[in-house]
Amino acid sequence: MIGKIQIGVATPLSLLILTGCSQLPAPTPLTNASVEASCPLVELKHPNLIPLPAQSIPENVIAPPDQGGLCNARNYEVSKDIIIWRAWNSTYEGSKFGKWWSLDKPLGGVAQYRAEFNICPKYSPLDMLVRCTLKAGTQVVIGPGQSAQCSNYFTYPQSDTNQLYLADAAEVTLNCTNFYDEFSWHEVVPETNTTQ
Repeated sequence: MIGKIQIGVATPLSLLILTGCSQLPAPTPLTNASVEASCPLVELKHPNLIPLPAQSIPENVIAPPDQGGLCNARNYEVSKDIIIWRAWNSTYEGSKFGKWWSLDKPLGGVAQYRAEFNICPKYSPLDMLVRCTLKAGTQVVIGPGQSAQCSNYFTYPQSDTNQLYLADAAEVTLNCTNFYDEFSWHEVVPETNTTQ
């Protein structure tokens, strides 16, 4: 991408979330991941996330290399409401409350965001952004992104950026606000030739 569309930056403190709110009936136990983790996992330090002793990762969240998803994950509980973000596809309304979210507002170039979150261009144009409040009591799964093969010629490598997986965002979020994108082109600084 030559220019940048300013919709946000993903930071390493992004999350992966799975539903399960204390006001709702207790969820049925999740199937443990059937794919072995393929990257190291660092425990996330966040004031509103408590690591859970029992680990139960949903099927297909930890994925094999080149398949997207996560390369490793851990369960936490949200102790206080937190803000989450999702870049989505305006041509498909169902995309607004999709499964993959971030704890941090995306800033900067779309290409950078795609690389940090392993989002192939064919998955979404990422032309909208939604900010929601995630309810306290929600059980979450957090982990870094697995590599994603976008075509025979292009693969995003594993990412250190943590992602949020939210199985049913409409049930565990409130106060959602939408944002649209707009062009924000920035001049590319020419490279200086350092050879003499």
